Amino acid sequence: MVVVIFNFALESTPNTVNLIVPGILWVSIMFGAMVGFNRMLLAETEGGAFHGLLASPVGRDVIFFGKVLSNVMFLIVIELILVPILIVLFNVTLSPLNMLWISLPALFGISLCGMLFATISMNMRAKEVMLPILFLPVVVPIILGAVESTHSIMNGGNLDQNLRWIALMIVFDVIYGVLGPASFTMIVED
Repeated sequence: MVVVIFNFALESTPNTVNLIVPGILWVSIMFGAMVGFNRMLLAETEGGAFHGLLASPVGRDVIFFGKVLSNVMFLIVIELILVPILIVLFNVTLSPLNMLWISLPALFGISLCGMLFATISMNMRAKEVMLPILFLPVVVPIILGAVESTHSIMNGGNLDQNLRWIALMIVFDVIYGVLGPASFTMIVED
């Protein structure tokens, strides 16, 4: 729906399409991610499933990474739906292999960061408002890297020209892959 609204709202000439489509793609994925994070934790906390998970004999870090992987799968499905719609509506070409190298670190970074901040905001009164406030400023490096890499690929660039953006996303993933489980453990024990 977001992509269709962008298609009608923005004047897409051949010169501007390659400028706007990467942003539309990644903004749409971010929107879907935030809705997904909120819905997932809301369903788990209201039903008591989250406390059941914490009572299980599984380590907190395993729970964290399990949630991250489920979010990555959810975001992959969103992207698999969005990319063909973008190709049809905006008449663009995206190399699937190049998009894979961009999407994997981006989606893992979004999921790592999103899971952490969704957990932080789940016990707050205005959790639906707090997640974007906490999450969006922190995930800017991932979005910047994903948008710039996608833009380059759409304009005929190759992965070698995007290594710095991909490296930025991987560094972000490593940082949150280390800090995330430790922080998650402290948050859920309170």
